[in-house]
Amino acid sequence: MSAITQHSYRDFVLITNPISGKGKAAAVAEQAFQRLTAEGCTGNIELTAQSGDAKRIAQNAIETGLRWIIACGGDGTVHEVVNAIGEKSDAVLGVLPCGKGNDFAEGVKIPTKPVEAISVLVEGTTRQVDLGKIGDHYFDTIVTCGYDAEVSRRVTEEGAPFSGTASYVYTAITTLFSYQSPTVRLTGDFGSYDGEILLTATGITSSYGGGMKIVPEAIIDDGLFDVCIIEPAPRRTVLRLLFTLFWGGHAGHPAVQMRRTKSLTIESDPPILLYADGERICYTPVTVEIIERALTVIAPPE
Repeated sequence: MSAITQHSYRDFVLITNPISGKGKAAAVAEQAFQRLTAEGCTGNIELTAQSGDAKRIAQNAIETGLRWIIACGGDGTVHEVVNAIGEKSDAVLGVLPCGKGNDFAEGVKIPTKPVEAISVLVEGTTRQVDLGKIGDHYFDTIVTCGYDAEVSRRVTEEGAPFSGTASYVYTAITTLFSYQSPTVRLTGDFGSYDGEILLTATGITSSYGGGMKIVPEAIIDDGLFDVCIIEPAPRRTVLRLLFTLFWGGHAGHPAVQMRRTKSLTIESDPPILLYADGERICYTPVTVEIIERALTVIAPPE
C-alpha cells in the first residue's frame, strides 16, 4: 500500500493553462482559489502562455520556498510541473484535471468534476507514487515509441478535427495507413526482444490518450513499469486492437506481449522518437528507469 497521510500544506501556487478544457481551466482555477482561501490557505494563480511556462513557474515557486504546487490543466501541464518538482521529497503536487488528457489524475483517482477535484485539494491525503526517468527528464504516466509516439506527434504538431480522446482515435486511424514499423532491441528484467514493433508503451499508469488502457494492470506505486509490446499486424487487426484499448481487451491477443521491469533499454537503427505524458522527449537509444514513490501527490482519502 502507499504511504498516505492527511496533508497540512497551506501556501500554494496554482499554475493554470487557461486554454485547457476549451477554456474552462481558468474558471476552475478561480473556483479553486476561492475555496482554498476560504479554508485559510494562501497563494496565487499563475497563468501559462506557452510551452515551458508551467515548469518555469513551478521552479520559481520551489526556489522561493513554496512546496505546494497545483497544476490546473491536462497531462501536459502536470508533466511540466513534475519536471520542476522532480524527486524533491518535501514538495507536493495538487491536480485539477481540465485537459484533453487527464490520465495521471485518473491514475490517482482524482475526479474530473471540478467541485469534487477541488474538495480533494482541501480534504485529501498525500500519497507517494512512482516516477519514470529518462536521463534528467521525468514522466508520470507512459512513455511510448513506435506507432503511438507517431500518433502523439501528429496530435501535438498537426492537430485533429476533434478534441480529447476522439483526437487520438482519429489520428491513430489516419496514421495507420502510412506508418512503417521500426526494428528495435528492448532489454529489461524480462530479458530481451529483438525485432519489428508496431509500438512499445512503458507505463506507470494504466492509460494514455485520455483513457486508452494500453497497460491495464499497471499500478502507480508498485515500483515496476508495465510494458506493452505490440508486434506488426495487418491493418484490420490493428484497428480492432485500437478499439479494445478502452477496456484493455488487447492484452490477450497473440501479437501483444505484456512484461514488467524496473528499467527498459530501447535501441534502434535508425533512432526513433519517444513521447512521454504526450510530450516529445528524445530519440533512442535510451534507458527508462523507475524511481519508486518519488512523487508526492494529494489524492482522495482511501
